[in-house]
Amino acid sequence: MMQKIGLLLLLAVSCAGLAKAQNSTGEVAERVKQEVLKLEEEKLEAFRSSATPENYTEEWVKRHDAANIVHVMPDGRMRSKDQLMAELRTGNRKVYSLKYGPQDIRVYGNGGDGTVAVSTYLTEATVRVRDGKRSNDSVTAIDVWYKQDGKWWFIVHSVHSLPPKGADKPLMK
Repeated sequence: MMQKIGLLLLLAVSCAGLAKAQNSTGEVAERVKQEVLKLEEEKLEAFRSSATPENYTEEWVKRHDAANIVHVMPDGRMRSKDQLMAELRTGNRKVYSLKYGPQDIRVYGNGGDGTVAVSTYLTEATVRVRDGKRSNDSVTAIDVWYKQDGKWWFIVHSVHSLPPKGADKPLMK
């Protein structure tokens, strides 16, 4: 329960600056979307490599995850960059398959330093989790990117389980 309260506070603080923001449009926003889309594709490929001999996931995480990134798992657990890197280093987290569904990227700010981009997408993954078992997951993911001094930083990754088939559909379309 405390983790969920902490998560809500974190998300509220993270998004407080966006509350008055409007989604940016135009040439600069389109360029930013392409930059973030490229980073998202690189992330996808890096995590796909985690179950191969050419695994470079940890290297990607070192380069792109902000020091204080928060990874929110479908069960509500929160994981730090160091915890994720330890899982990758020990082989306790391997991604055997990973597919993204439609992706939407929204840009806030002027497209220069300080720009925030929010990427939302559906994903299907088969992963090895801590107990060594494989898990097949279909989730909605939210990634928040922040550009500072010309570099994009991955600052929030949050995944949420999809409702079971036949359950009520979400209110948003």
